Amino acid sequence: MLTKQNKQDIFALLLSRYPKKKAIPMEEVGQYLQENGLHFQEFGYQNMESLLGDLREFLELQIRAGKGRKEGTCLLHDYQEIQPPIRRTKVPPKPANKPNEKKRTNAPAETRKVPEKEIMDALFQNNLYQLGREYPLATLSQTLTQAGIDCHKYGFGKMKTMLKALPEDFQIRDVETNGVPQPFITILRTPKKETARKAPKKENAPTLLQMLEKEENVDFYVPDSLYLAFKEIASVGLDNQTIKKQLLEDYLAAAKAKGLEPRDDGVLFATRFQNREGERLFALLRRSDAKTAYRYFLNYIGPDRDKPKEYLWRMIHFSDFEKAIKSLAQLSRKEDWCYHNSKDRYIILKIYLQYTFYRLVTQGKIKVDEKSGFASFHTGLVTPDYEPIYAVLLKNQDKSLREDFIFQGFSVAGIQGYGKILVEHFSPLPEKATYIEDQNVLFLPENATIHSDIPHILRDNLDRFPLSFLEKLCSPFEDIAKLVSQIKAERNESKKGRLYDSLSDKIQKNELCFNLLKTSLQMAIRKGVQMIRYDNHLLLPTFFPTRNVFSLMLPLCFERSDRVDGVLIIEKTPSGNYQGQTILTLKQSYVNSRLITPLDHSYLKASEIED
Repeated sequence: MLTKQNKQDIFALLLSRYPKKKAIPMEEVGQYLQENGLHFQEFGYQNMESLLGDLREFLELQIRAGKGRKEGTCLLHDYQEIQPPIRRTKVPPKPANKPNEKKRTNAPAETRKVPEKEIMDALFQNNLYQLGREYPLATLSQTLTQAGIDCHKYGFGKMKTMLKALPEDFQIRDVETNGVPQPFITILRTPKKETARKAPKKENAPTLLQMLEKEENVDFYVPDSLYLAFKEIASVGLDNQTIKKQLLEDYLAAAKAKGLEPRDDGVLFATRFQNREGERLFALLRRSDAKTAYRYFLNYIGPDRDKPKEYLWRMIHFSDFEKAIKSLAQLSRKEDWCYHNSKDRYIILKIYLQYTFYRLVTQGKIKVDEKSGFASFHTGLVTPDYEPIYAVLLKNQDKSLREDFIFQGFSVAGIQGYGKILVEHFSPLPEKATYIEDQNVLFLPENATIHSDIPHILRDNLDRFPLSFLEKLCSPFEDIAKLVSQIKAERNESKKGRLYDSLSDKIQKNELCFNLLKTSLQMAIRKGVQMIRYDNHLLLPTFFPTRNVFSLMLPLCFERSDRVDGVLIIEKTPSGNYQGQTILTLKQSYVNSRLITPLDHSYLKASEIED
């Protein structure tokens, strides 16, 4: 039978073709639906008349007897929710337990142990769920089932019963939707975090915050690209000089009120500005290199939390997100949307859509037709014929849903159904997200110098080097080689993190091993520069949504000159030099680079990257 989402989809389809309150022959409506792939047999109806009769929310069906057959007309009207009748059934009383008889479960006690860690890891490993948010039980159940977690295996008849056994992790409540109670789950906490690997403190090295606190007249540089991004996010029409003046005032006010907050990559302070959603914007101050006129520069201006993953779920209601993602993958040009051995075959596409939607929101490119209630955005993807693909939404009128819009479907402009809605209600059509204003930033100047904080990279990012490379390089040092072997054999991520901590400490104390690793990284960077000098297409762009920063990725080869093992993230400094910020694995760099461009003909191949 038709679901609520099915009916909303049919409503949007009919609305794009027929006017309201006008009699339309039933046969014509049925034929139109079948032309658009809606066959009554697939939904369990005996004929098209019975399917149309089940659309009482927005369709009035009038049947009259003709000569030898039924004739009918359809009247389209506004969508109105219909409260189904409440059916009451008698529940037989439970038989009383006999004296001294214990209640029996469907499974032995030892099999009813709840797999808490596996459940939490499955929900959070792909960034699909957020702490404190409420989700339909059906959505969580589907994710857990796909991850191989079967409630029956642990002695529970339903997924809901198993999750109830974890009151510290989940809160469950029933919400009435059209008179029918639907269970919703709130996630109360995240999985236990791995032990953070902290760098050993240097006694005589002051922190950035300590340096700032000692200076009375702090000034900083604001890159032109940051001015541009800031104006998009905050929708301000101020000139750069005025923005700089106000940001300096905000910094001084925060410093005076002891409101500077140290971060791993700088010092954060609140500004007077807000984004389009009314959220306070924060600025991140970093130390510049010694050759610039400024000792400090702004590296980021934006919200002070991980917003990209939240916007899609906060603003759009999907009745079946998995089905929607599958339809987008099928409609778009063929592309690898998962890594090698990924459990989720569309994991890359899901993250791509989250980040793309966030970028569109910050650029004000979600289009809404207030009169009809339809909304749309450009997905940035194309069909095999290179036709742009758009998402069609409908403004939410259902008070039981918290989101702003209800997802309708993905389509190409002008085709039957949603494609006609796009053409009828949006002119011009929604624009795609943009990341690069000046194409010259995609090239590294011939005289450019790359400066990298090698000690920091080696100290904090050993887990981003190929393990086989570390194994060979560290083999002459028995105690270090033993740790590498333990890391290679360890499957528990938390224990592996602690082993990497120990490995970092031992390498820091072993001057010869540290210098070997340092030299190997310097050689890999030098070779990477030679590679892009020969073929600039190897210098891939990347965009970090959480920082709103555009960067370049220099390929790094540690073992073979014909195989890229990782990338060095480089950003242009105020002096015109390039700073090597950190190294990333190929998996860490894939999605952020895919935001800007397809990666079919690059060294980043999803099918060859291990999940």
